[in-house]
Amino acid sequence: MPESFLTTPRASAAVRLGAIAIGLAAIVLATRTTITSSAWVGRVFPGFVLLDNRVIASVGLANWSGTSVPGLYQSQVVAVNGVAVGSAAEAYARVAALAPGTPVRYRLARRGVEREVTVAAERFTLRDWMLLFGAFLLNGAMYLASGLVAWVLRPRAPVVRAFLMVGVAMSLFLLTAMDLYGPASFFRLHVVGETFFPAAVLQFALLFPQTHRFARWRHAGYGLSLAILVLYEAFLYRPSTYSSLLAANMIYLGVAGLFLTARLVWVYWRGGSQLARQRVRVVTLGVLFGLGIPGSIVVISALLGGGVAMNTAAFTPFLFALSVAYAIVQHDLLEIDAMVKRGAYYLVLTGAVGSAYVAAVVVLNLILRAGAVTESPAFPVVFTLAVLLLFNPLRTRLQALVDRVFFGTRYDGPRVLAALGAQLAATLQRDRIAALVRDCVDETIPNTGARLFVAHGGRLAEVGGGATIPPSLARHLGAGRVLTSLDPAELYPAPEAHDAARAAMAALGAEVAVPLRRREEVVGVLTAGSKRSGLFYTAADAEFLRALANSTAIALENASSYEAVAELNLRLEDRVRERTAQLQDANRELADAYTELKNAETKLVHSEKMASLGRLVAGVAHEINNPVSFIATSVAPLRRRLAQAAAGAPPEVASMLREAEDIADIMARGAERTVAIVKDLRSFSRLDEGTRKLVDLHEGLEVTLRLLEPRWRDRITIHRDYGTLPLVECDPGQVNQVFMNVLANACDAIEGAGNVWIGTRHDSDVVTVTVRDDGHGIAADVLGRIFDPFFTTKDVGGGTGLGLAIAHGIVAAHGGRIEVESAPRAGATFRIVLPTEASAVSLDRAASGNG
Repeated sequence: MPESFLTTPRASAAVRLGAIAIGLAAIVLATRTTITSSAWVGRVFPGFVLLDNRVIASVGLANWSGTSVPGLYQSQVVAVNGVAVGSAAEAYARVAALAPGTPVRYRLARRGVEREVTVAAERFTLRDWMLLFGAFLLNGAMYLASGLVAWVLRPRAPVVRAFLMVGVAMSLFLLTAMDLYGPASFFRLHVVGETFFPAAVLQFALLFPQTHRFARWRHAGYGLSLAILVLYEAFLYRPSTYSSLLAANMIYLGVAGLFLTARLVWVYWRGGSQLARQRVRVVTLGVLFGLGIPGSIVVISALLGGGVAMNTAAFTPFLFALSVAYAIVQHDLLEIDAMVKRGAYYLVLTGAVGSAYVAAVVVLNLILRAGAVTESPAFPVVFTLAVLLLFNPLRTRLQALVDRVFFGTRYDGPRVLAALGAQLAATLQRDRIAALVRDCVDETIPNTGARLFVAHGGRLAEVGGGATIPPSLARHLGAGRVLTSLDPAELYPAPEAHDAARAAMAALGAEVAVPLRRREEVVGVLTAGSKRSGLFYTAADAEFLRALANSTAIALENASSYEAVAELNLRLEDRVRERTAQLQDANRELADAYTELKNAETKLVHSEKMASLGRLVAGVAHEINNPVSFIATSVAPLRRRLAQAAAGAPPEVASMLREAEDIADIMARGAERTVAIVKDLRSFSRLDEGTRKLVDLHEGLEVTLRLLEPRWRDRITIHRDYGTLPLVECDPGQVNQVFMNVLANACDAIEGAGNVWIGTRHDSDVVTVTVRDDGHGIAADVLGRIFDPFFTTKDVGGGTGLGLAIAHGIVAAHGGRIEVESAPRAGATFRIVLPTEASAVSLDRAASGNG
């Protein structure tokens, strides 16, 4: 049948006065029956209670002595200790005069059969009053209060009036029951509530959770109740007839309760109304614990002829009243679902804890035979501590179970939101944001289509589409509430607003609309169509969509900020262009200054190189070469002269001349050594050569080592690993300078004794010279700067910082490269890679540091 919604007009003065009158009457009745029932406390009574017609009521507590007597209920007391009694008051008086625990013989009559039983008298305690009359008072007050509140809030709804009848009948029945067992002033009034309660339940069942097709016959049940009431009043003091009428009325009540339960199940599984389905979910818990247990007790009592105590049915019915009142008064379907979910969480958790306690008791008592453990006062404390330790993981798993089994939630909301958040944080484009959000909703909650609307130009326009949110819908979204297509009219200020909102949702193809809010303003709307499963959106879905909307609002705000910054950048371009001209002039000046500095650096590098070579070669040529030549050319004549003189000289003089010859030999060897050094210097610097030629690199290495011998002799061991190398076309003076700088650094890096390894290899069209030392190495933070001009790690005055810069430029000018590997305290390795054929780059520029 089509969905229908109830209206909530303001209660009229008549309704409010009627509610006040009923409430005051209930207060007066409850006060009177509370006072009369309080007289029971401290009195010695038979161990059971009697109605005014001397019939033993089907009411009892587990600790009462009469509860254990089979077939006791609905029997009439004829005599007490062999003395006939004519009223319930007389029977009470005879027992009250006895001491607690005194066995009392009763002659009972039931269905024409008399028998005698013995029941010990006992004292009625305050605990007995709380468990018996307190339960009556609690449920009676709650039922009436629930009915009155619902009636005042929704006075014109037929289902509310039916619920009010249920509340009034139940309240009348329970409040008068407090006086029923003495002095029984309201016995006949009690019968009125008892007989009309089944009819009220039947009326309510035809209207809730949605109107039944036979709802027009909802008042027919009162005819049957009226007939039972007439017979009740006529035969109230005829025990056998009274018991039969009571059984018939209880069967009537049980059938009405089962009909209501069947209706709830049918509407939930086969009904087409989402509103009714949500109401069934919230009432389910109340029905199970409010009417299911009491109904079963009532039916069993009726089938057994009243042989089961029915007062235990009075402890839970108020839960049904509260759940129904909430379902009627609460209009937000998602809030109803959230309440049901919380109730299910607590129910399952409570059941799990209770089952664990029972299992622990069973295991300890029956299996391990450790009854002393469960009987110890410490056992509940230890069990409670264990529950507290396991509460959080147990709660999390049970919540996941309830979500999956009872609410069909198949996704992990926090995980989905975390993944989407990472994607949203990585994009600043509205279209991309909209695509991510739509895909997330469609994959997480499969539906007929999610859409994203963003505030633009004073309206909410769809991203990637042409639709807009109508103003009639936007006004209600401004309050921040999640709107659904099944929201009742009570959530809107007027029926017209409700109709307009539903029409707007239908036009958009949306079943849920979630506002995107930032700083109390709606910046967008996220809509989702009907779920493909056919079910309605749950509170978990709404919570997920709210969180998703918040993340989307933040992402959209970031995108808007980015767009604003981009627009501001465009506006700043003119100012940037104005400043650019000034910056260009300044840059030209800086470039000129930089060029001058580079030229000065080049000249300095070149001067340093040439000065070093000049000082070395000039010193050798002018200070050593000529004197050495004089000495070398004079040694041979000196030897001849000494030999001639020794031939004719006396022995003493001959001995002295031979010593002079030895000295001349030493001078000859020194001169020869000096000549070799001069030759090496000239070979190293190649001052007489300025062009490229084919060079033996091994010769250059050996020359360099001989020149550096003072640095490494007696402390550094040179390891040679020469391969077969072809002649390399290069500038020998420049290449020897590279070897000199690299080998000098290797020697300086070794403090004390150490090793230097020199290796050469030929591979295809390149040759590689490797120089490795086991010195202190190069720190990682300066490794990338060692080829920078003027950069040095040596102490002040220990180096100019140009050696490796010059070497790098020379090698680059030859078309090669220098590679370096090093680690602190692990030495350094330099690889000089040169092509076998000449490069076209200027060697002069390379040697000056601009290669």
